[in-house]
Amino acid sequence: MQSFHDWFIVGVAVDMNAHELTIQLCDDYKKRFVTLRFENATRFIVDGFIAQNIVYSLTVLSESSTEYVSARTALEKSHPWGDNWPAKKIAKISASLGAEMTIEFDSMQTVESTR
Repeated sequence: MQSFHDWFIVGVAVDMNAHELTIQLCDDYKKRFVTLRFENATRFIVDGFIAQNIVYSLTVLSESSTEYVSARTALEKSHPWGDNWPAKKIAKISASLGAEMTIEFDSMQTVESTR
């Protein structure tokens, strides 16, 4: 999986009915664009979103890692409708600047385009 290091977050959209989170990224030359579509994204956290958001890395956490356990605990604390949900994949977007994201999901699609 590509880490998208130094790519800019240029859009975030949520479809609550479809349980879908979409994140749009562009490279620093604004020539390549990527849409990340997280399907069945039942819980997520976005911290520190500002006018300019630069990705340091995108990783899908291993269920056996301490990072996964910490991320799941944070999702459970932030979600008001109970905890102990079935385990799912968790993606972490770490920031060089701005938004950090924790996303619980079933599957992810990546669609790239150029301008």
